[in-house]
Amino acid sequence: MAVTTSAADQFRAPHRRGRRRARRSLRIGRAVHLLDIENLTRSTRPTTSEVVALMGHYRTIVPIGSMDQFIVAVNHNALVSVGTAFHSAQLLARSGPDGADQALVEAAYGDQLNQRFDHVVIGSGDHYFAELAGWLTVSGVRVTVISRREALSWQLYAAVPDIRTIDPATPEAA
Repeated sequence: MAVTTSAADQFRAPHRRGRRRARRSLRIGRAVHLLDIENLTRSTRPTTSEVVALMGHYRTIVPIGSMDQFIVAVNHNALVSVGTAFHSAQLLARSGPDGADQALVEAAYGDQLNQRFDHVVIGSGDHYFAELAGWLTVSGVRVTVISRREALSWQLYAAVPDIRTIDPATPEAA
C-alpha cells in the first residue's frame, strides 16, 4: 500500500522543522537567572541596599550578558524593596513556605525555559530546584547554581555539576 501525502502535509513538515530550527537558534547565547533573593540574602525581608550589595557580588561570580533575563521571586512583603533594586526583571511574589521557590519553578516550566535559553542560572541552594535542574540538563540546557555554602542542599548539589558559592568574604580580624 502506497503512502500518499497531501499538499498540506508536504507544506507542514518543512514549516515545523523551520520553527524548531528557529527556536533552537533563539536559545543560543541566551541565559536566564532564576533568583530566590530571600535565600541568597538570608532574609525574608531584604532591604534594597542588601539586594544591591548581593547583586554586586553576584556579578563577580556570574558573567551577565546583554541578552540575559532575570526572574526574581520573593514573598509579598519584600516585593517593593526587591523590585526597587531590579530594573527590567520579571518579579514574582508568593508567600508561605517555599513560596518563592514554587513561583520560580512554575515559571520555568510554564515559560518553557528549556526551549528559550541555553543557560539557566539558579540563584538558590534549596532542594526544591533539584528536579528542575535535572529536567533542564536532560533538555540540553547548561545549568549553574549560585548558592551560599551552608544553604546548598545535597539534592541540588548532586543534580548540577556547576556550583558556585556566593559567600561574602569574611572580614579580617583587626
